[in-house]
Amino acid sequence: MGGIGPMFGQLGWFIKFDGRRIDDPRPRQRYIDEAERLLNVLEDRLEGRAYIMDEYTIADIAIFPWLRALRDIYKAGDLVDWDDLENVQGYLERCLARPAARRALNIPARPD
Repeated sequence: MGGIGPMFGQLGWFIKFDGRRIDDPRPRQRYIDEAERLLNVLEDRLEGRAYIMDEYTIADIAIFPWLRALRDIYKAGDLVDWDDLENVQGYLERCLARPAARRALNIPARPD
């Protein structure tokens, strides 16, 4: 859980922000590889579980926004084989369907 935020954030920086200007591909690849590794750990952990633990916990609250950012903001799905992560995809959708998550995603309020 502790590596997801820093690693996904760094990958996002290389994909979407100033990191795009760096010619050396090695730093970007480092974060792609680490994001893939973390996603595979998460994929395995979620096998047979709805959430990281058996119930929804603070770990889920810390993790799922980074998954959403990776997929929707950074648009990095193709880089990390997102389509192969069935457990992670289902997990993210369960988390995003929670009433508090739906409310949070509408702060500030967005027009319908």
